[in-house]
Amino acid sequence: MSKEIKETFPFQSEVRQLLNILVYSLYKKKDVFLRELISNATDALNKVQFEILTNPDIEDKDLELKIDISLDKKQNKLIIEDTGIGMTRDELIANIGTIAHSGTLDYLKKIADEQEKSKIELIGKFGIGFYSSFMVAKEIHIYTRSPYKNGPAHVWKSEGESGYSIEETDRKGRGTRIELLLKKEDKEFLESRRIKDIILKHSKFVPFPIYVDGEKMDRMEAIWTQPKSKLKEKDYIDFFRYSENTQEEPETFLHLSSDAPVQFTALLYVPKTSLELLGFIKTEPGVDLYSKKILIQKGSKDLMPEYLRFVKGIIDSEEIPLNISRESIQNNVRIDKIRRHVVRKLIENLETIKDKEWDKYLRIWKNYNRNVKEGIIGDFDSRERLSRLLLFRSSKMADDKLTDLNGYVDRMNKEQTEIYYAAGTDSNSIRRNPALEAFLRKEYEVLFLLDPLDEFTIDHLHEYNKRKFTMVESADIRIDSEKREEVPGHRKKTEDFLAYLKAVYGDRIADVKISQRLVDSPCMLVYPSDGPSAQMEKILKMVNREYQISKRALEINPENELIRRMIEWHEKIPTSPALRNLALQLLDNMMLREGVSEDIEGTIARIQQIMLDAASGS
Repeated sequence: MSKEIKETFPFQSEVRQLLNILVYSLYKKKDVFLRELISNATDALNKVQFEILTNPDIEDKDLELKIDISLDKKQNKLIIEDTGIGMTRDELIANIGTIAHSGTLDYLKKIADEQEKSKIELIGKFGIGFYSSFMVAKEIHIYTRSPYKNGPAHVWKSEGESGYSIEETDRKGRGTRIELLLKKEDKEFLESRRIKDIILKHSKFVPFPIYVDGEKMDRMEAIWTQPKSKLKEKDYIDFFRYSENTQEEPETFLHLSSDAPVQFTALLYVPKTSLELLGFIKTEPGVDLYSKKILIQKGSKDLMPEYLRFVKGIIDSEEIPLNISRESIQNNVRIDKIRRHVVRKLIENLETIKDKEWDKYLRIWKNYNRNVKEGIIGDFDSRERLSRLLLFRSSKMADDKLTDLNGYVDRMNKEQTEIYYAAGTDSNSIRRNPALEAFLRKEYEVLFLLDPLDEFTIDHLHEYNKRKFTMVESADIRIDSEKREEVPGHRKKTEDFLAYLKAVYGDRIADVKISQRLVDSPCMLVYPSDGPSAQMEKILKMVNREYQISKRALEINPENELIRRMIEWHEKIPTSPALRNLALQLLDNMMLREGVSEDIEGTIARIQQIMLDAASGS
């Protein structure tokens, strides 16, 4: 049988545009070409593996399924050969002579119009596949033979200019051999160490052996593609240690597999150690995007929301094209569906751990509670689910214990309709807050917000289980400590004293009124119902010195001994300078307690005068 005559073909117009960009643009990641070729070889091996099982006409059924890479420094050649499905003449034209990837031409035109091409990382941005090899090769030969009996072998040749040629060749055995005649400036790809590093970076989970100059590369089993029933906990731990280069075990892991709405598999880990908690800078995203066990993006920012950056692992989907662009990933419907599904499952898994493995969850919470709060603040879609992960200290818990919001709601009194909270730096200072007195008397539980992020979190939630979050110092709270008996004549004296205090304080406060919630303390400051707490205002003041502290209202307790005596004093000597000092100090004490006093020197001078009056027997 005579060989076919050599035929020449022009490149499809899109290919010519692509090759022009490849040749005349600058790239930061030329090494991606090898990922592309290994990916193509893997596809070819997968296809022939299936054919061997189903087609009796396949030749060389006992031939090892493998990828061979050889480096010929004398001839300046890099050779990648596989024992896969191979190609016929028509398949060479269809697969190598055209670009079938939808949208490629439009993207090419966009790139061609850019003036600063050197700033564009083209590789990985669309389906260029095999053509990325022309970044490093000045000429490429493809020797290939289909596995079906009596099928001839062909050689495809091109210098990456206007077109290519195809003719029959004497290759024996099925598969494909790609010879790259490298450019002078790209001889680094003839170094064995360089090639091995690229394979370990992008292709370490390829399911077929890869040989480099006859040496078999070590590879790790892609366990995320295996059924969970075949894996043991040790397999998951070993994989985490290998992929993260650590001896530490993960705190927990989650293995997912889904066929709808998008086919993908995922293996996710929560590490035992938080680098951010240890004081390191914000960690980079830890979940890698794979397609058919080939790495597409290391630490993809699109697979997981920012607040879940601590999660490590892999997501692999055959429905994601290998060369999908950075822009396309951001706007890709499949990626969005995968992200939503994975985030939901991960949060559900953490909630299960909280409900069934409390001690383990406490460790996770200690490390990553701020990430959960970031999510509530920034992720509207997951806000409600994330709220079930929150933990707080509270007035009904020992200081070393935490409660979730479900526990709080379960313990609520029947007549209680709101979830109450107080903010502060520590539990002890909050417990001494006068605003808690009525709540403790009525056995209403109060959550303690000790982290500055807590208030932002509560503010974004608004409510939980249809119960509104309310600050205990809020001015519009309606909670009576107890019904007080009216003392004849006392109301008039109290109202006169209130008017006196308003005159003394002037515009320093919004109002002075009788408290219906204080039990023992003389007074307290209350805040506008829609305003931040004192703790939050201190933070806002530190961030912005121009920030104006909101005006409070002062509530007084007429039954307190100090207030009762001041009322009597005012009735007898309403113009007493000592009483005025005492009234001013009453307000300053509250301001000092909140850490928002703006006249420390004046406060100290007044205290000294009060001490002098007391020492003088006034």
